[in-house]
Amino acid sequence: MKTRHLAALILLGLCLLPSSISRAQSVTRTFTAPDGSFSFRYWNQLVQCKPPQEGNVWEPADVCAAYIPVCDGLLDGHGIACFAYPRNKFTNTPAFEAATFSVETLDSRKTEKTCVVGEPVAGDEKTGTIAINGVGFTFSDFGDGGMNQGTTGRAYRTFHGGKCYQLGTNFATSNAEVYDPPIRSLTERDINEVNSKLEQALKSFRFLK
Repeated sequence: MKTRHLAALILLGLCLLPSSISRAQSVTRTFTAPDGSFSFRYWNQLVQCKPPQEGNVWEPADVCAAYIPVCDGLLDGHGIACFAYPRNKFTNTPAFEAATFSVETLDSRKTEKTCVVGEPVAGDEKTGTIAINGVGFTFSDFGDGGMNQGTTGRAYRTFHGGKCYQLGTNFATSNAEVYDPPIRSLTERDINEVNSKLEQALKSFRFLK
């Protein structure tokens, strides 16, 4: 009798497992800026990076830093938030350095014109406009590299409340072929999974005042 009861419980658990995993994978948390100006929702497995006390390395460095910085933009700015994709089955190779969603203000850009039109982000490949929760942003794709390492991403800018905000998605990698023996390259599935979590935070971004 006990054996049949145990078997029934295991079967019930197996039936519930997929939905439980699905809920766990979709759990989000909310980040609100210290001054209350904006918020966004992010996958709860993303790592909140801490600004550097000195230098330019955000912590923890093993997920928040790369050869080319991924938390601050390529231009001078004040970093407010940076969330990094964790080390897991999709990123278990040295070919993956870091991937982040970040928010900063570009303090040297005091007007809407200099914010959204000023000097382009280095390595511009594509530009355009997009609305995120009713607010218009200009965007620029960018890329940078050196020493068999590189970063690609997209920067989104808007002028709001007298400040130039830049949102960014950054993906840093190293060349798998230079390792001896060669290491595993990132697959399209890996890249899509990482980007989907960064874009989830981006698409939920909204100003609160």
